[in-house]
Amino acid sequence: MLFEKMKAKTIKIIYYLEFILAMFIIISVLIGMIDLVKYFGLILTTNPIETYEVFQKFLGHVLLLVVGVELVVMLVYHSPSSVIEVLLYAVARKLLIGNQGMIDFMIGIIAIAAIFAIRKFLFVKDISNGYSGGHKFSAATSVQAINELMGINIPENLGNTIGGVACKLALESGIQLYEGAEVRVSTVGIRILKIKDGVIEKISIKNNEG
Repeated sequence: MLFEKMKAKTIKIIYYLEFILAMFIIISVLIGMIDLVKYFGLILTTNPIETYEVFQKFLGHVLLLVVGVELVVMLVYHSPSSVIEVLLYAVARKLLIGNQGMIDFMIGIIAIAAIFAIRKFLFVKDISNGYSGGHKFSAATSVQAINELMGINIPENLGNTIGGVACKLALESGIQLYEGAEVRVSTVGIRILKIKDGVIEKISIKNNEG
């Protein structure tokens, strides 16, 4: 019991640390967007022959900011698709901006093809076991943290952790706990993804509002 409480508190601290890091990245992206305006002045005042190099750096700056935004999504949602998006934009930036040779360019193309193949063929189980468009969380994640991350309003009096909420709702509804079982609270759907020794370990959440 003590171990589970320590585990829940540790996970909660990790989520808050990731949220703080995400805020730093957002601030950095906003500051970086100011520099984009300066590029327009450089493009207008630069010799036409040298404009290509300036514009190439401009595109590199834009794509770097996009990677930063995708990193924020990855830190907030912890979904495999967000990791794929970060990798995809990072490789695309390298291909478009880098001055690599033909061999490096072909390796980049293969990398992008591999990313799309992973997204198509290795996420099938992930989609079938969870909601399409839902977000995965550890069952030990606090309800407060999930409400803040997803912008939803699961009543905190149902339980301290989202696993506890799912267990209580299942018991009240007479639903047996098993992998794939679904419960609802208001417009929020909760599906149990993983159970070990009768304890819920992973869930998927989807807000069906609208």
